[in-house]
Amino acid sequence: MKAISLRVDVDTLEGSITGIPTLLRLLDKHQMRASFYFSFGPDNSGKAIRRIFRKGFLAKMRRTNATKLYGFKTMMYGVLIPAPIIWKRAATEMRAAKAAGHEVGIHAWDHVQYHDLLDRKSRRWLSDWYSNAHEAFGTVFGEKPLGAVSPAWRCNDTTLELQETYGLAYAGDCRGAAPFYPIVKGRTLQTLQIPTTLPTLDELLGLDGRTPDQVNREVWDLVREDALNVYALHTEVEGGALFETFDAFLGGLRERGVQARTHADWLPELRAANPPAKAVSRREIPGRAGWVSWEG
Repeated sequence: MKAISLRVDVDTLEGSITGIPTLLRLLDKHQMRASFYFSFGPDNSGKAIRRIFRKGFLAKMRRTNATKLYGFKTMMYGVLIPAPIIWKRAATEMRAAKAAGHEVGIHAWDHVQYHDLLDRKSRRWLSDWYSNAHEAFGTVFGEKPLGAVSPAWRCNDTTLELQETYGLAYAGDCRGAAPFYPIVKGRTLQTLQIPTTLPTLDELLGLDGRTPDQVNREVWDLVREDALNVYALHTEVEGGALFETFDAFLGGLRERGVQARTHADWLPELRAANPPAKAVSRREIPGRAGWVSWEG
């Protein structure tokens, strides 16, 4: 049997207010469940302009038409427009995802600052970042999260150690092929890592001239039988300008008999398979500007 877990990253205020409802309609249409991970704190999307000096960033902006995907207003937050606190404006939309039967978890407090400046941040800053995110999750949902996934698949020893203190069942901070327990400073942590195993739409779109339809076909062909298949999407992309592409993607999964499972649903089987302990490395991958954390 082929199965896929749809990991929905919610990065921005606009992605929360308009992208979540769009994706909920599409998932309901195809009778599929997904795992939603929310950014709760300030939307500092405009500060991402500093990535202009990162190799591959401008090329990705051009080929994905980032202004169309994210919108001009979002790209001004934290620069020309004060950064809004996302959960205070979008709690209703966040709760709607849970009410519709989807899994909910943590993605970020301040997404952009973590993404861009992770290795420059102090342990205290990162500790506050986690504390704020967990407090906001509790306020919105009235419970503790089962899982969390980091912005841009980036982590380091400090974030893994801090995350371990929250007793999560799993985290998704890496790319790779299979679940594992991370080794940090010689110690095996107990928070299972569930990596994203498949390339994303925004990584492949326009790369070597790929069209949206070609990207869908490529990802369908990468879904493996009796294996972990995790596909990450964004409310700002698949729940925005490229919602028709995602609609077709879901339809193609159904035609191919691929079952959609949440991370939470898959978790008992992943644990029972006795995942190995591995160190976390870094590498660059096609279509993405900068490094990502990698399994092993």
